[in-house]
Amino acid sequence: MQMNVNVKSVSGKKNKITAIPVSYSREVMSVKDLIEETVLFCVSSYNERRASGELLQALLPQEIQDKASQGKVSFGVVYGEKNADLKKATADALEAFSDGVVAVFADSKRLDDLNDQLNLNEIQSLTFIKLVMLAGRMW
Repeated sequence: MQMNVNVKSVSGKKNKITAIPVSYSREVMSVKDLIEETVLFCVSSYNERRASGELLQALLPQEIQDKASQGKVSFGVVYGEKNADLKKATADALEAFSDGVVAVFADSKRLDDLNDQLNLNEIQSLTFIKLVMLAGRMW
């Protein structure tokens, strides 16, 4: 099943929500399974871009404006030297969700428990938001 996942990092540099098409293996799954499959997609995409070694391409003026409005004009080149580790990335994502650093929304409802079951057919959009701490302490 393919869904559009909205990805937004809460920061002043990026003011745009990006919809990314992600394929999931089944229609009913837990929040934990949803996060694991999303991480698998992201790690695979990153490793493929890194391995492809594409040549730089010229950007059209509209693409430059779109990227500038997001806060960064780039060619999408991956400069990392190592492939992403799926096991570590999955563990980090689950820990970030459990710690409240990442929020996941199905439509407008926030998902709070890793064991909650989701029916992806009933969901219009998924949104992942990385939350950041304001200056100061939490407690």
